[in-house]
Amino acid sequence: MIVKLKKLMLFVLTLICYQVNAQQQIVGLIKDQTTGDPIVGATIVGDKAGVANSDAQGRFSLSGVNGNKSLTVSYVGYQSQRVQLDSRTHYDISLVAQEGALEEVVVIGYGTSKKSDITGSVSSLNEKDFNKGANISAEQLIAGKVSGVQVVQSSGEPGGGISVNVRGVGSVNAGNSPLYVVDGFPIDNSATVGGTGANFTGMKSARNPLNAINPNDIASIEVLKDASATAIYGSRGANGVVIITTKRGKTGGLNVNYDAYYGTQNIQRDIKILSTQQYKDVINGLIDAGEGTSSQRVGNIDEGTDWLSKMYSKNAPVQNHNLSFSGGNENTKYHTSLNYFGQDGLLINSDNKRYSARVNLEHTTGNFKLGTNITSSYIKDNYVANGMDLNERAGIIYAAIAYDPTLPIYNADGTYKLSPDMNIDNPLAIANGKMSQSNLYRTLGTIYGEMNFLQDFTAKLNVGADISNQRRDTYVDRQTIEGRANGGIASILHGTSTSYLAEFTVGYKKKIDIHDLNFLVGVTGQQFNDISSSSQGSGFSSDATGTNNMGLADPTKFIVSSGRTRNSLLSYLGRANYNLYDKYLLTASLRIDGSSRFGENNRFGVFPSFAFGWKLEEEDFIKDLDVFNTLKLRTSWGRTGNQEIGNYQSISTYAGGQKAVIGNGQVSTTTPSRIANPNLKWETSEQLNFGLDYGFLNNRISGSVDVFYKDTKDMLLNLAVPRTTGFSTMMTNVGAVRNSGIEFLMNTQNVKGAFNWETTWNFAWLKNIVKDLGTNTIIYSGSAGGTSNVSIIKVGEPIYSFFGYEIDGVWQKGDDFSTTKDAVVAGDFKYRDINGDMIVNADDRLVLGNSFPKYTASMTNDFNYKGFNLNIFIDGVFGVSMLNNNLVDTYFPANLKRNRLADPMLNRWTEENPSTVYPSFVNPLKQGKKEVNSYTVENASYVRLNTVKLGYTIPLQNTKYVKGVNLYVVGQNLATVTDYTGYDPSINPNGSGARIDWNAYPTARTFMFGINLNL
Repeated sequence: MIVKLKKLMLFVLTLICYQVNAQQQIVGLIKDQTTGDPIVGATIVGDKAGVANSDAQGRFSLSGVNGNKSLTVSYVGYQSQRVQLDSRTHYDISLVAQEGALEEVVVIGYGTSKKSDITGSVSSLNEKDFNKGANISAEQLIAGKVSGVQVVQSSGEPGGGISVNVRGVGSVNAGNSPLYVVDGFPIDNSATVGGTGANFTGMKSARNPLNAINPNDIASIEVLKDASATAIYGSRGANGVVIITTKRGKTGGLNVNYDAYYGTQNIQRDIKILSTQQYKDVINGLIDAGEGTSSQRVGNIDEGTDWLSKMYSKNAPVQNHNLSFSGGNENTKYHTSLNYFGQDGLLINSDNKRYSARVNLEHTTGNFKLGTNITSSYIKDNYVANGMDLNERAGIIYAAIAYDPTLPIYNADGTYKLSPDMNIDNPLAIANGKMSQSNLYRTLGTIYGEMNFLQDFTAKLNVGADISNQRRDTYVDRQTIEGRANGGIASILHGTSTSYLAEFTVGYKKKIDIHDLNFLVGVTGQQFNDISSSSQGSGFSSDATGTNNMGLADPTKFIVSSGRTRNSLLSYLGRANYNLYDKYLLTASLRIDGSSRFGENNRFGVFPSFAFGWKLEEEDFIKDLDVFNTLKLRTSWGRTGNQEIGNYQSISTYAGGQKAVIGNGQVSTTTPSRIANPNLKWETSEQLNFGLDYGFLNNRISGSVDVFYKDTKDMLLNLAVPRTTGFSTMMTNVGAVRNSGIEFLMNTQNVKGAFNWETTWNFAWLKNIVKDLGTNTIIYSGSAGGTSNVSIIKVGEPIYSFFGYEIDGVWQKGDDFSTTKDAVVAGDFKYRDINGDMIVNADDRLVLGNSFPKYTASMTNDFNYKGFNLNIFIDGVFGVSMLNNNLVDTYFPANLKRNRLADPMLNRWTEENPSTVYPSFVNPLKQGKKEVNSYTVENASYVRLNTVKLGYTIPLQNTKYVKGVNLYVVGQNLATVTDYTGYDPSINPNGSGARIDWNAYPTARTFMFGINLNL
C-alpha cells in the first residue's frame, strides 16, 4: 500500500512538474478573425506577469508564465480578448474588429490624419506595399507603386542616380524633383560633391544621396500629390512631397530581428555588336561597295577580342544584413538598427558599400514627450569611367562598342594594344587605369519635445541637423592615353553640406458635439551651407602614390579651387481642419515663405490651399443602397512654389577670368558671371484636383480616382538677352506649363480564407503641354557627344519633345529620283520632305516623340496559403520615346573602322539584299548628319515582370529563442517586353532632361535568397 501511494505521489509530482515546465513558455499566432491576416504589434499580457508583442508574422512568445491563468490580447481597432490558459503551449488567437474602430493613420505635413478624413490626394505605402528585392534607396521601394509618380533610374550602377516626377514636369531651368521629408526633416537631396575628377568620364547624374537612408528602417512612405496636401511646404511643394517615416518601438519586451539576403546579378539584356568575323565581312563589304579605301581592308585575323563581354562582371554579388532591436513600455519606446549593404556593379571595378546605424527613442511622462531620431551612415563608392563622352575621353561602354574587335588586348610587351585607326583608348586600359573612389559620411537627426497644455493644446519644438562630408579621389595612370600624355593625373574633390532646422508649432484639437476642430500654426527656419574644394595635379614621376601625395606632381601644373554657398528659409504656416457630423470635411492651409535665393523685391511668397471632402457613405440615401462601405468626394485647389535654381541667381556674382600679363608676371582677374535680377521670384504652380475614394462589398474592392490640372506659372527660365549686355541669358520669371491627368487605384480581395489572394492596380494618364515661353519661340535642349539639339521646348508641345527627321524607308533602284533635289542614290535613307520644296533640311524637322510617358500602369498580386506567400509585381510604361545615341553612332560613325551595332549592319541594303529598312551605309554623311530621326528615336514603351518573391514562414512551436523564421527567394527584372533595342527602356542616362540613352550603365537581372529571423 505504501509503495502504491509513493508511486501515485511520484506520478502526481511528475504531472505538476510537467505542467509547471509547460507553462514556463507559451507561443502563438494572433490574426484577424475575418481575413485571417496576421496582426503585427498586438499586445499580450499575462494576468500575473509577462508582456509580449506579436511580430511581423503575427507570432508571439511569452516566457515565465507560471502562475498565470489567463492572457489578455489587445490591439488598436480590435476588441480585447481574454484567453484562458490550459496545458497547451501554442495558442491561435483571432481578434474581432471593433465597430467604428480607429482606422489607418496617414502621415501628412506637420502631423497625421485618419485616412477617412484626408481631403487631399495622398498615397500611403507601408512595408507590405514596398517593392521586394535588392533596394538601396527609398525611391526604389515605391517605383511603379504610386499612380502619377514616375521613378526613373539614370544608371544601372550600384546606387545610381534616380529621377522622381510627381504628376509630370513643370520646369525647365529649376528642379523637378519632389521635396523629401525624413522624420519631419526636409532634406536637401543634392550631391555633396559635384564632378568626377579630371579626365574621368562619369554619369550625368550623381549617385543617389538618399542611399544614406537604410530602407530596412522605413516604416511608411507617403506621397503628397495635390496642392492641398503640399501647400503646407510652400516654396518647395510644387513638385510634390515624399514623407519618409522610420520605424518606432512598440510597447512590449525586446524584439530582435535579423533580415539578410544574398544574390547574384547579371546583364538582363545585352547589346549585340559585330563579332570579329562579322566585323571583317562588313568592313570589307563596305569597301567593296565604295566606302573607304583599300588600305582600310581587314586582313587575316587571329582570335580577336569581344570587348563588351570583357567589361561585364559575371554573377556580381549583392548582399544585405540588417539587425534591429525594438521594444519599450508605456513610457519609453525604442528602435535601433545596424545595417550593411554591399553591391558589386555589372561593370568591372565598380561597387557600392553602405554601413549605417539608427537610434529612434521616445519617452513620455505626464503631459510631456521627448524623442529623437538619428541615423548615421558611411558609403564607399568605387566608380568605373563610363558616361556621355567620346573618343579618348570616353568611358568603357563607348570604347567597348566602337573598338576594333580584331585586335588583341595586349601588345607583346604587355602594354595595352591601341588601334591606329581611331582615337579611342583600349577599353581595359580605361577600366583599369582610370580609378575613382568616394567616401561619404552622413548624419541626419532630429530631437523633438512635445507638451500638452490647457487640455486641448499641444506645443512641439523640433530641431535637427543633416551633415554630409564627402571626399572623392580620382587618378588617371599611364596605362591610358590621357594619363601617359600628362604623366598621370590626380584629382581630389571635397565637399561638406550642412542643413539646420528649427520648428515650433502649436496645435489645437477639440470635438464639440457635431463639430471636430483641428488647428495648427507654426514658424520654421532652415539654413543650408555648402563648402567645396578641389585640387588637381599632373606630371608625377610614378603612378604608385596616386592621389595620396599630390606634392609629387609638377608644381607648375597644380590647379586649386574652393567655394562656399549659403541659403536660408524663414516660414510661417497654418492649417485648419473642420469636420461636421463626420460627413463634411474642410481643410485650409497657408504658408508664407521667405527665401534668400530670390530678389530683394520678392523675398516672400504666399502659398494658400483649400480642400473639401464629403463622406457620402454617411448619408442615408447612400446607406440605403447597401452597396458602399466607403464613398468620399474630394476637391481641392492650392498654390505651391519651386525655388530649386541654386544660389545667388538674383544677384551679380563674379568668377575667375582670363589671366592677364602685367610686367613680367601673370595676374589673376575676375569677371561678372551673371546679370542681377532683383525681381526674381518663385516659380508658382496652381493645382485643381477632383477625387473619389470608394469601397464596396465590405471593402473587398476599394481604391480612388483623381483628376487634376496643374499649371506652372512664372517659370524660372534662362531668357535670352542682347549680347551687348555681355551675357547671353538672364534668369527670369516667364512662361507656363500645364500638366493634367487621371490617376486610378484599385485594391481587390479576390479570395479570402485559408487561401488569400489580393491584387492592387495602378494606372495614370498624363498630358504635358508648354503654354507660354515669353519672347522665346523655341528652346533647343539635350546633347550627347556630337549629337545636339535633341529635343525642343515649344508652345503647344510637351517639354523635351524629340525634334528631327522622319524616315520613309530606303531609296531603291526603281524609285523616281526626280522628286528630290538631294544627291541621293539607291541605298540611301529616304527622308520625308515636309514642306515639299524637294530639299530635306532643318525646315523639315517635326516632333518625333515624347520624353515623358503618357500612360503608366502596374499590377501587384499577393497570394498567401498557410505559411507560403507569393508576391508578383508587373509594371508598364507607354507612349514614351528615347533617343538611342548608340544607334546614332552606328548610322553616322566617326570613321569606317569603328565597330557598330550588329542588326543594322548585317541587314544593310545591298544590290543582293535591297532592304527597305536599313541603308547601305556607303557615304552615310552624304545627306548631312541627321542624327535625330525616326530610327534613332525609338519607342521606349515596355511591360516588365519586375519582381517575384516567394516566401515560407516555418511553423515554430515550443521554441525558446526563435519567435519566427521566414525564408524567401526573389527574382528582379525578370523579363521585359519592348521594341527598344538598347540595354533598358526604363532608364534615362541623361538624368531628368530629355531621354537620351548613350553608353548606359546596364541594368541587372537579380536572383536572391534571404532569411528573416525574429528572436
